[in-house]
Amino acid sequence: MFDFDTEYDFQDTLSKKWNFREELGGCRDAIPMWIADMDFKTAPAIIEAIERRAAAGIYGYAGIPREYIDAVIGWYKAEHDWTIQPASIVSITGIVPALHVAAAAFTQAGESILLQTPVYHPFYRVAKKMHRSIVENPMRREENSYEIDFADLEHKLKTERPKLMFLCNPQNPVGKTFSKEELTRIGQLCLEHGVITIVDEIHSDIVYSDACHIPYGTLAPELVKNAVICTAPSKTFNIAGLRNSNIVIPSPKLRKVFVEAKEYFGYPGVGPFPLIACEAAYREGKKWKDAAIRYIEENRDEAVAFFKQDLPEVVVHKPQGTYFLWLDFRQLGLDKEELEQFLLHKAKVWLNQGYIFGHEGEGFARMNIACPRSLLRQALHQIKTAVEEKLKK
Repeated sequence: MFDFDTEYDFQDTLSKKWNFREELGGCRDAIPMWIADMDFKTAPAIIEAIERRAAAGIYGYAGIPREYIDAVIGWYKAEHDWTIQPASIVSITGIVPALHVAAAAFTQAGESILLQTPVYHPFYRVAKKMHRSIVENPMRREENSYEIDFADLEHKLKTERPKLMFLCNPQNPVGKTFSKEELTRIGQLCLEHGVITIVDEIHSDIVYSDACHIPYGTLAPELVKNAVICTAPSKTFNIAGLRNSNIVIPSPKLRKVFVEAKEYFGYPGVGPFPLIACEAAYREGKKWKDAAIRYIEENRDEAVAFFKQDLPEVVVHKPQGTYFLWLDFRQLGLDKEELEQFLLHKAKVWLNQGYIFGHEGEGFARMNIACPRSLLRQALHQIKTAVEEKLKK
């Protein structure tokens, strides 16, 4: 029903991923598998809705209708059994802007934000740009997964006294989905120590058949009232360039402070096309989403098998969610700069380097596998060839 196999020509699309390889990556012919874009056209229902709206020729400021809110609520109820109250939804242009707002709303300069590392690199950027200190709770790398170090988490909450915890679920870059028990324990510790939980669930729909996503909003009410839960259709439907997210803040007190900070910074309202796209996605995009996730899961399984069977020198964990592979290149004996140059100029594959996700990520790289399978196979072959040549020397 949907075509995920075609390798599209991105010429004249202004694609940051494809059209700026030389300017941003330094290698014109590297396969770009870094930034969190899919290489698929979005759902037909979204394209049709945008085309209908564009035909009107009127592109002024947009308001948010109740139909849009109902579509957001309906999606999360149907897909995740999460009941969201209409008044709790705050619209903003993206989750990273929402993190900036949360830092301003709930902390002062010099106060701390706790991160579970390795973690989505803008978490670091938000804290540093807002002049907040960073407290790290490194995840423990196990044989087949990453696990939370709860003893370290509790110790850091007690001794470092952060004001916020940025929690990423599904976890980016390692692809872990947290269990209800893990989320509940995190929530209870944060509540006990007066720490507000800021939860990034942008990849909540990108979870594979052998795992499940537990929305933070389905936990005990006292934990949910101590949270700001960040959602968006952008990764699910490959519409990140349209800049739209829905921040769910069940506590009226926290919501009031958040909205006041958002208004202080002058964040503009979301435009008409992001609203149209999101509503169409949540009303009519399920079949496309389900098909895309099945396709990406097949990519995941093929890539994981490839590394384990044909290139065991590169260690990979099987992700439960997100469309990333977290690849361990440390057996090559390269430092972080050497690994970056090796992958870009020898393998001709442009990946996110692990060190940007925290020092625990040094020697690793993040690979985006939301692409046509032919392109994935080409990239895997190029990595294998480059690694084998390196190991012969």
